Amino acid sequence: MKRLAVIGAGSAGLLTAAHLTTWLDNSWQVFLIYNPDKKILGIGESTNGGFVSLLERATNFSLANPADLAELDATIKYGSKFVDWRAEPFVNPLLSGNIAIHFNNRRFRDFIVGRLGRLWPEQFRVLEADVTAVHNFADHVSVSTSKGPEDFDYVVDCTGTPASFDGYTLSDCTLVDRCRVHRVEQYDYEPFTDHIATEHGWMFGVPLKGYKTYGYLYHSGFTDTRTAEEAMMKRLGTPNLDAGAYDAHYSFRCYYANELISGRVCRNGNRALFFEPLIANSMFLYMYAGRLIFDHIVGGQDAARCNGLFVKSVQEMEDVISYYYQGGSSFQTPFWTASAARSKARLEKRKQFSDYFRELVALKQRGVMLGGPPYAFSPQTWQIVDASLGYKSFETTHTG
Repeated sequence: MKRLAVIGAGSAGLLTAAHLTTWLDNSWQVFLIYNPDKKILGIGESTNGGFVSLLERATNFSLANPADLAELDATIKYGSKFVDWRAEPFVNPLLSGNIAIHFNNRRFRDFIVGRLGRLWPEQFRVLEADVTAVHNFADHVSVSTSKGPEDFDYVVDCTGTPASFDGYTLSDCTLVDRCRVHRVEQYDYEPFTDHIATEHGWMFGVPLKGYKTYGYLYHSGFTDTRTAEEAMMKRLGTPNLDAGAYDAHYSFRCYYANELISGRVCRNGNRALFFEPLIANSMFLYMYAGRLIFDHIVGGQDAARCNGLFVKSVQEMEDVISYYYQGGSSFQTPFWTASAARSKARLEKRKQFSDYFRELVALKQRGVMLGGPPYAFSPQTWQIVDASLGYKSFETTHTG
């Protein structure tokens, strides 16, 4: 019996375990190793269509089943609603599929572990333990845990932000690096993730069944914490901020691993990458990384090819993020001036991106654009988003 371990039970670890349990045959056992007392980072999750497809296959989750939605505190999502980025609000389509969900990731572990244990009893295993060391050998991986050593054929490390960024690339696709959280219990539900531009950055809103979580994103070099809090209170019309059970403040940086797969140890989740939460991009990339890991383990794809595809997909997502920022917002502030200038300069250096847009424009002129290749977005989504942002790339020759 071949053995694979996924270490860490955050959203990415659970998704990776679900994907591999679903697609690996009965000659494999998939172990999910985690400490149940360890706190997870999570303030409500926004997803894309591929997330629902993965849950359907792995757990029999159904959007038509109210009990499934209730178990995850979930609401329906049709896209991201952009407000104050331009004069008129617009709804950004999903990265994949046409329906997704918002869910409470504090309920996600029990949901996934319970469903996988029941539906895949021959393949899925749980080991509740701390991992103290991972040793990557040519023919196996040795994992030291608080309950003793374990050997595996492969390990997927989903243990969160790395302690060192050696072997990683720090991304320059965005300026925001701080988030202030606020939770409300009474709100008017819409089936969208809020993307509200503010003078200091932008604010997401994730609607769940029982409450809605807001995150005010800003750059510490332009805005101090108190100024951000006052602006958030003013925008939401509240005299104080309450993060509920969540941490009130988060600091972050955007990065990605130069190698998704190193020997027999793979990475996913925040161990592999992290970007600001624009259009739920990280979740999309975590699922793609899971597919690449499967392709390497049993599909005959060598590590170098999978690593190259991973970096390519991440860099495409960096381009997507810069693409939104390059046009600024309705606010003429130092943050938006600097962000637009930085994003434009970055995209000008990305020949892959400009070549892709020229290809789409040429396909559009021939009347066959929808048959073109994707670049994070599908061609149709690029056309919709481009028009919403007022860039008019498909009306005139694209030069950026």
